[in-house]
Amino acid sequence: MKIFKNAIHKGSAGVAAATLVSRIAGYVRDVFIAYFFGTSLLSDAFFVAFRIPNLLRRLLGEGALPAAFIPTYCEIISRDTEEKSQKFVARIFLIFLAISLFVVAVGVVFAPQILKIIAPGFKQSEKIFSLAVVLARIMFPILLFVNLATISMGILNARKIFFIPAIAPAMMNFSIIFYFAFFAAAAPEKNITGLAVATAIGFFLHFFVMTPQLSREKATKLKYLFGKASDFKQTASDPNVRKVLSLMLPAVIGVSVMQLNVFVDTICATLLGRGMVSALYYANRIYQLPFALFGVSVSIVALPFISDTVRKKDGNVSKNLFDSLASSYFLLIPAAAGLILCSKEIVSVLFERGMFGAVSVQTTSSVLIFYSVGLFAFSGIRIFANYFYSLKDTKTPVKVAVAAFLINILLDVILMFPMGVAGLASATTIAGIFNFAALGEIISRKGIKPGKNFWNFTLKILASTGAMSAFLVLVDIHILLKIPAAAAVYLLAAKILNPDR
Repeated sequence: MKIFKNAIHKGSAGVAAATLVSRIAGYVRDVFIAYFFGTSLLSDAFFVAFRIPNLLRRLLGEGALPAAFIPTYCEIISRDTEEKSQKFVARIFLIFLAISLFVVAVGVVFAPQILKIIAPGFKQSEKIFSLAVVLARIMFPILLFVNLATISMGILNARKIFFIPAIAPAMMNFSIIFYFAFFAAAAPEKNITGLAVATAIGFFLHFFVMTPQLSREKATKLKYLFGKASDFKQTASDPNVRKVLSLMLPAVIGVSVMQLNVFVDTICATLLGRGMVSALYYANRIYQLPFALFGVSVSIVALPFISDTVRKKDGNVSKNLFDSLASSYFLLIPAAAGLILCSKEIVSVLFERGMFGAVSVQTTSSVLIFYSVGLFAFSGIRIFANYFYSLKDTKTPVKVAVAAFLINILLDVILMFPMGVAGLASATTIAGIFNFAALGEIISRKGIKPGKNFWNFTLKILASTGAMSAFLVLVDIHILLKIPAAAAVYLLAAKILNPDR
């Protein structure tokens, strides 16, 4: 369907542009963090403390909530009156506000106990452990702001508005940059605390910048937020609210399994020595750029469109699903090849300054290589999951994710000591490839299969990537010149092989 492809390309381009702005700001933020802290115990304390609210925001917010909310909301706005959709939105806001406040309160109280579980290596330093507890308590309110922001994003995406929700996460980066530029102190301990405060403020701004657009869209009304429609009994008995919650439960389990992978990696990294948690973080930040631009952006835009296709039963589900995958792979696969072949040069030019020295570069680049190998699978998982979410089937991705999690744990234990921190990244990648392949097999059994055009296009992507890779290996110039030149080689080869694109 040409209309579908054009809509996906247009929406994805907007999301990718907004994501690029956010990621550039994120890079500047990480440069500040790397400059002030390097791969040190202070940065380890921050990243471990951030993992706690970050896990919860992915459990209750970014992962499970969109999967349950967007298909349900798309159905409501196409079927019911504006008043009913406004009441539904108000009730979703209110119930997740209550859930978030409860979880934040529990997290603040039990932060020491949680940290003892996820960072056993910190027990060797009471000072670092205590600092991590303080940082975690400062950042727990992030969960509240993220859940409100995620609902706002779901509302706007369901209404085919993608740019504003995509640019909103940049507010956190701008908040941290502003702190380092104007308020950084001489003492590292004060800077790390200030970083945590700036992070929490940034997530509030993430939600706040979407409120004007929500008002223009008339997503809900104050009388529904604070009037009789906000009565808890009515909220709990609303069948659409109950549907979202019932769909979320298996999705939460699925996301929790995926995020437990991160926690297992963190636990193992704290046992491998100083700076290993930070090396995982910086490598993750680098490979997440192409993943967010060319993987996440496509999956975000595709979900409401695929939901519409499934609901209308127009027979184009297979084509639309694999068109989304092809759109993702067109730039993701060459980006992965570039990260693998130029990992050390990229890490060096991005972060090697201040406390981030040659050892940090070597450790981080080794992790980056193994993460990058799995980029095609990480993107495919998100896009394939859209198919199940559109069917309101959140259980199947959970079952597959549980199996992938068990594989990840086993490989972490096997690979962490012979390969070091790079073994943790390789375990994540292997588990991700299994997850992707298993989802693809299940989809195939339902008769949803890629057509000849998809395979032809994928082969052309691989051939073009091969030409680009040869250029990267044979040409010895500075990385800042090599990257745009390699991109030009890839795009030229792709144009020659696929002139109609």
